[in-house]
Amino acid sequence: MNYLAHVFLSGDQLTWQLGGFLGDFIKGPLPEYLGDEQGGVWPAEVLAGVRLHRKLDAHVDQMPAYLACIELLGDSYRRWGGVAMDVFFDHLLARQWQDFSELDLTSFSQSFYDYCLEQQLRLPMSARRFIVRAADNDLFRGYADREIFIPVLQRIDQRVRFDTNLVEAGYAVLDNYSELERRFKPVMQSLIQDCQRWR
Repeated sequence: MNYLAHVFLSGDQLTWQLGGFLGDFIKGPLPEYLGDEQGGVWPAEVLAGVRLHRKLDAHVDQMPAYLACIELLGDSYRRWGGVAMDVFFDHLLARQWQDFSELDLTSFSQSFYDYCLEQQLRLPMSARRFIVRAADNDLFRGYADREIFIPVLQRIDQRVRFDTNLVEAGYAVLDNYSELERRFKPVMQSLIQDCQRWR
């Protein structure tokens, strides 16, 4: 799952959502109490959101319906197809948002951005830089634009220090757009139920 999906699947509480976001920026074993960049301690719900992020990633990596989506791309994309698929699922989630949430995407996104920006001095520097750019460009709503998909993958590819076929995997995703769109909704509905249970 990518940023939008992780924040959304973290539930309605902003502290859980922040943890869902931070899961991509906090590495290694998790402590009993999660410290911030100012020497303070995050609320327990933020740490719980990070744990949920990790549990969700591990679950999705073994989920037959998700793995079947990656298999559609072909054997050449087994390594990077998952990264492309995660970004694409954010695209589909943004496009189909009203099927999954009673709150409109604009309100959901702005509430999350505002909370993160209020907390930005407490965030790891990489998370701080990301969320400032995300808020400035309204990243979550931007994911709905099909034309943004490949450029997002290109930016990810530029950060990787070795050659990948990530962008090519993205084009393979687009070649299977209709079929992946058809498969997405039951996957997301299943994940919503799983995360509600885990929370």
